[in-house]
Amino acid sequence: MESFRLSEAEERIKIVALLFFIFFCFLLFRLFYLQVIRGESFKKVAEANRTALFFERAPRGRIIDREEKILADNNPSFVVFFAPFNLKNEKQETFYALLSSILKLKEEDLKLKLKGAFKHGSMIRLAEHLSKDSAFSILEHRPELPGVSIVTEMQRRYPQGRAASHLVGYLGKVSEVDLRELAFEGAYGELLIGKMGLEKIFDSFLRGKHGGLRMEVDALGRSLRILDRKKTVSGYEIKTTIDLKIQKAAEEALEKQGKPGAVVAISPKTGEILAFASYPSFDPNVFIEGSLTKTDHSMPQELLERKDLPFFNRAIQATYPAGSIFKIIVAASALEARKVTGTQNFYCPGYYILGGQGGKKFYCWKKEGHGLVNLEQAIEQSCNVYFYHLGLRVGPDLIEAMAKKFNLGSATGIELQGEKNGFIPGRSMFKGGRRRWFDGDTLNFSIGQGTVLFTPLQAAQMIAIVANRGKVVRPYFWLEIKKPEGEIVSVNKPQLLDQVILSDETWNFLSHALSLVVDQGTGQAAKVDGIKIAGKTGTAQNPHGKDHAWFVAYAPVENPKIALSVFVEHGIKGSAAAAPIAREVLSAAFDRELEIKKPDSKALLPEDFE
Repeated sequence: MESFRLSEAEERIKIVALLFFIFFCFLLFRLFYLQVIRGESFKKVAEANRTALFFERAPRGRIIDREEKILADNNPSFVVFFAPFNLKNEKQETFYALLSSILKLKEEDLKLKLKGAFKHGSMIRLAEHLSKDSAFSILEHRPELPGVSIVTEMQRRYPQGRAASHLVGYLGKVSEVDLRELAFEGAYGELLIGKMGLEKIFDSFLRGKHGGLRMEVDALGRSLRILDRKKTVSGYEIKTTIDLKIQKAAEEALEKQGKPGAVVAISPKTGEILAFASYPSFDPNVFIEGSLTKTDHSMPQELLERKDLPFFNRAIQATYPAGSIFKIIVAASALEARKVTGTQNFYCPGYYILGGQGGKKFYCWKKEGHGLVNLEQAIEQSCNVYFYHLGLRVGPDLIEAMAKKFNLGSATGIELQGEKNGFIPGRSMFKGGRRRWFDGDTLNFSIGQGTVLFTPLQAAQMIAIVANRGKVVRPYFWLEIKKPEGEIVSVNKPQLLDQVILSDETWNFLSHALSLVVDQGTGQAAKVDGIKIAGKTGTAQNPHGKDHAWFVAYAPVENPKIALSVFVEHGIKGSAAAAPIAREVLSAAFDRELEIKKPDSKALLPEDFE
């Protein structure tokens, strides 16, 4: 019996020993699994709980005008980050109420923003451009705000606001399309890149090299110390050709006029763009205003919905009928072909009858007519009837050829995105088609109506070629690119593209006739005391509404320093809408104070002209 009991006890001991052995083996396996197989993974988790990573944007390079006035730079700014943290239920109410109060947000909006961080376990950028008071409030309440950190970061700033916004551009967050198109190293969820203008064209130079911080945090997610840091490297500086004084004068004059339009001013000898204005414009600062809802740097909906299209760059992205500024080309082609002399007269009764008695009437802008006029007077008073005669004498082929010598109908090659070509019609466009070119087409062609289409930049280049006596220079808008430490890495230089060969007699005649336009003709509203100006007004017929207004000019005539084009949508008359804008721009360019003078009762007013 004792032997049986002993045997039974031994069996129990063996079973217990076996269980202990199995349990011990399990512990060994579990320990091996945790330390060897999953050791690296758990090490990373522990490290993640102990540390927080902050992406640090590099300060973007400055954009400056030719006189080193700032168009875009950076300001130090408080940025709020949130690292996901296990928040006890009883503390959640205090956390959300306190943080939403400091950031001036609704609790629902804050919870929605933080939801993604909790879901993915990743740090997020919560708010930017935080005020000092708000930043200090967060620091004072750090125990109640676990996972919330404040970092000082350089944020983009556009101190000139709307000035040159279509040229300077704006910033936005990297999209999926950007990631596919651009060669970024790694994922930059917090990266801002240029979306328009110089910010986009020179993004790789301006962006610099981004860095980051790895910080040790305590159990509440509060920063203790910086473990390591990858320093940022500032972006390169872009010096533009823009003269901010002239630029602002152009934009203010356009805004005062009140209708959409554009002004482009060029240095005729170099091609440097001195002013590049499109109205209406926008303030690029709206993309970087600091609030929780603005950390995505998205395009404000109210700007997108505006019917006047503030993001549309009218200087290069729109083509408009040329109107009477095209008469410069027609006059040049007629003089060079010796189809007319400067003193040859035609009679203007206010209309031209095509095909003789009973034919179709083509009208002059002046209903009572100009009477007997020569070419000089026809340019000065912009007589349509004279140019009807001239167009038929010269023919469309020579006019088309001359227009293309002035690079009209072709993009200038400026580096900004979206430049349109424009269009110069001609008989060649109808070859092989059902329609043919008629004399009526020639009459419209000779006064720049119909399908003669320019951009304001092309119009500025055209008058710059006249000012430069035929030299076609490449228009450009940046002078140099410089490293943060001051080393110049690239310099942009004038480039002669072509030469329009006309006789000295033709150039001299055009210069004199265009001077008369401003001295005593349709462009008198552009006069600036002490400056000899040559110019041409234009009214472009618009089948969709009121006529458009043009004015092109250069000055001083004896040694041109500036050439410009002014365009006003639905401005009706170039003399009344566009020429006064040119006066403002030229006054700024030559630092002249404008005097408002009472008009001579005997003098013709701008509204008397086309």
